[in-house]
Amino acid sequence: MRKCLLFASLLLFLYSCCSPKGNESLPLLTPNFRGYIGPAPEYFLLNCSYELQILGERIGNYDSITVEGNTVTIPSGNMVKLYSEGLNTMDADFYIRVPYGDGARFYFRSPGKDFHRYQSLIFEYTTLGSKIYEGKRLLASVDSIKLTNSRQSRIFIQNEGEVVHVIVGIDTVYQGKTKLPLTEFIYVEPINSKVIIDDVYFYPLIQK
Repeated sequence: MRKCLLFASLLLFLYSCCSPKGNESLPLLTPNFRGYIGPAPEYFLLNCSYELQILGERIGNYDSITVEGNTVTIPSGNMVKLYSEGLNTMDADFYIRVPYGDGARFYFRSPGKDFHRYQSLIFEYTTLGSKIYEGKRLLASVDSIKLTNSRQSRIFIQNEGEVVHVIVGIDTVYQGKTKLPLTEFIYVEPINSKVIIDDVYFYPLIQK
């Protein structure tokens, strides 16, 4: 009996640490119960041991998007949404790999739902170069900053007020202003490829 209680306590601890919104009490049966007990399969949590955790949502085929520790693998035709609740003035720091295919697309300053219906800033990082769009309007195109399939890339997306700054490694793709409002959400989508996020961190640019 004591072993059972210890095992149950351990499960509760792991759930509260590593599950989405694990600090909230979730009833076993809810009006939208979908045949399982526990975290919804589309959600995951990154940086579990850090104070500033990142909540992720699988968009597409839930089973094909894998999460192992802090590594997220996104096959073609799928995407993920990442955010830290309430954090929109930030530096998002990505380590990514694209082992094959054309590249990766990042949507930011995007709404949390139905984002394809609204304008976003879009960063396309491909084997042919980098481009930044505001909605459909091209803001910048840099042929010299391009993806190499065999290498890991470090990408910074900085948002502060009207200013946005996108950096790959130490090279600036774009720095300028936008009228699009700040939001918490960043979407990552493969471009005819598979994208592997090896690590990602969100840092507040304004200290509380």
